[in-house]
Amino acid sequence: MRLLVVPVFMVLTAPVLVAQDKTVDQGVYTSAQAARGAKLFESNCAMCHREPGGTAPVLAGERFTKTFSDATLQTLFTSIKTTMPRQAPGSLSDAEYVDLVAHLLKINSYADGMNELAVSDLGGIRIPGQSGSLDFALVQVVGCLAQNGRVWTLSRATEPVRTREPDAPKDDAVAQLDATTLGDRTFRLQQVYGAPAGWKDQKVVAKGFLTKSGNEDRVSVTSMRTLNSSCSPASPQ
Repeated sequence: MRLLVVPVFMVLTAPVLVAQDKTVDQGVYTSAQAARGAKLFESNCAMCHREPGGTAPVLAGERFTKTFSDATLQTLFTSIKTTMPRQAPGSLSDAEYVDLVAHLLKINSYADGMNELAVSDLGGIRIPGQSGSLDFALVQVVGCLAQNGRVWTLSRATEPVRTREPDAPKDDAVAQLDATTLGDRTFRLQQVYGAPAGWKDQKVVAKGFLTKSGNEDRVSVTSMRTLNSSCSPASPQ
């Protein structure tokens, strides 16, 4: 199965960012920052927050989502600063606690970005829940790839669903995605300037950042992959 990975360069003007909630889906820390946080976690937190055998809950997966869903990073920062390390809460610097926040985002599969997270950023960045606005979130959609001049669209598309992985789905996910019933949404695909022969009118899965311009829904694509089904009129999908 051929795979097309399209680099995305998301350009958002300052007024838009001020008007919209920023979420951790948007790459709010760096990999280097998360690496520093991992070292701090190992030396200060892992003794309690380990699995199995730890005396405190693991800070990843469903437990993390349920605890901090729809909270800001300020809430997460304050929570760990006032309770950790267990024997000496608040004993690390603010910068070190921010590095720990970055580590927790990393182990919960939120993608890193180009700029380091700062204390001053925390109150304006939200950890998304399963509900709420998807504006600027990293999403996945399945639909039919079409071209009109220089414009590429995904028609008969499903509703967008939040994802934490910008890369194309792996082989073991293709069958389930291919069985997805198509919908009635249409998305203009940005950062797509061409597709390999045979991709037009094919069922594809696309991932990217969801935006809106007027009445037009757009996806700034990070990856696309063809599925097995055709989108011809005779296709049941």
